[in-house]
Amino acid sequence: MLESDTTAQPEGLELSETALRILNLLFILNASSVPLTTEQIISDADVGYGSANRASDLKKFKRDREKLAERGVIVKEIRPEGAQRTEESLWTIDRSSTYASLGAISRDDADALLRAVDECLSRSDIPFRRALLDIRQRLQTMTSREAVPASLDASPSHQESRAAETLWSAFALRRKVRIAYIDAKGSESQRTLAIWGMFMQDGHTYYVGLDDQSGSVRTFRGDRIVRAWRPTGSYAIPSWFDVRDYLFLPFDLGAGLATKVSFTIPAAVDAAELKALTKERGELTCDESRGAWVWTVKAGDVTEAARFALAHAQCGMRPLAPQKLVNAWKACIDKAVAAHG
Repeated sequence: MLESDTTAQPEGLELSETALRILNLLFILNASSVPLTTEQIISDADVGYGSANRASDLKKFKRDREKLAERGVIVKEIRPEGAQRTEESLWTIDRSSTYASLGAISRDDADALLRAVDECLSRSDIPFRRALLDIRQRLQTMTSREAVPASLDASPSHQESRAAETLWSAFALRRKVRIAYIDAKGSESQRTLAIWGMFMQDGHTYYVGLDDQSGSVRTFRGDRIVRAWRPTGSYAIPSWFDVRDYLFLPFDLGAGLATKVSFTIPAAVDAAELKALTKERGELTCDESRGAWVWTVKAGDVTEAARFALAHAQCGMRPLAPQKLVNAWKACIDKAVAAHG
């Protein structure tokens, strides 16, 4: 158990508060993809600092780092090259110096686990590759196995945030989690998310859930979540929720309100191909007079919807309505013909 600070508070209460603060400190440092400033840490009441006495919080932070170091977790100070001593420090976990006891499993067990890790790493669509690479590095020291083969070390197109492990735990335990999120414009905001589902698409992990800031169901891209706090509270996923409703299509994103668009797809197209094409989004009805399926779905960008139909024209997909969609389809064809003389 973590030791307490020497203060005048009642022993049992003080011990609990100190242990919780140190645990929270470890949690936010481990779950952050970027080093945190001194101010970000000691002003955070959720961690256990944030009192009116800044000097006291600084002393607590120093003692907490020492307590973590005693248990093998090294919190190091980072100063950018050329920074003055008066500039604010950055803090992160020194993962090369931090250690944990590996004696709990035998060499044979470590070797078996290493094979399982390598099998997972051979897939390109796993969301927690970095965590597995860290685990493999530790297991490799217990066995005679080689370092990470180049074929397994290749990372996806983006680097998953350390917060991913926290988000997965929050989802598994049905606990709400506060996150720091950087949107496409580079603006950072903090919000609390009840994760209802997650999916991977085009090399990115997405989290779908009830966002307290907007009060609505939102989708967040994993690599834009730069910090995560210790999950708290609880929630239940509504019975009506289906994560497939939130999978992206190329025409989903666009300025302004979404437009309902309809396409025809030959009736001969089988169920598996229909499912892959539509991602089970929107409404699919059978129009016997046309001998075709009619797929109606919302599009954020009508021109992209026309391009999507053109990309699948070989299977017989055609734009149906509105006229704006049909005109965009014709314009795409005219452009392609002009480009090829």
